[in-house]
Amino acid sequence: MTLAEELERLHRLHEAGALTDEEFAAAKARLLSDSSGDQKSSPVTGWRLRERLQDGRFWAMLLHLSLLLNITLPGFALVVPFLIWQLGKDRFPELDAHGKNAANFVISYLIYGACVALAGLLLAIIPLGITVSIPLWYGFAIVLVLCVFYVAWQANQGRVVQYPLAIPFFV
Repeated sequence: MTLAEELERLHRLHEAGALTDEEFAAAKARLLSDSSGDQKSSPVTGWRLRERLQDGRFWAMLLHLSLLLNITLPGFALVVPFLIWQLGKDRFPELDAHGKNAANFVISYLIYGACVALAGLLLAIIPLGITVSIPLWYGFAIVLVLCVFYVAWQANQGRVVQYPLAIPFFV
């Protein structure tokens, strides 16, 4: 980022109220005093997080990525995205569409997971059925993870993309 772009960003943050007068003056002084020009990171890196936390696209991405918690902590895929959705939809109106999308995804893929489990049980009855059902589960899990990453990436770009094969319970 050039010096002019960095100054413009600081000015926008200051006007938006994200930086106090003192913080703005200190950041501007640090930025202007850096005359080396080959610094790789911005001297105001701490404010980038504050700026990101005030961006609805960040929260939408976080909402979708929180679905991956279900891999390590089963059940949290139902709680964490719901909390992000409900607590943030008033502050970030675009979060409402992402929350409905995530809820549709969770409910739909719980249904699909039950179907895969039933198919796995039926395949377990026949000889060598386990050798078919285990890759079926891994394939299902890989598809889920790829879907979550894709939709989270799109949310970070500011777009609402429906999950593949998600049944629209909430519109």
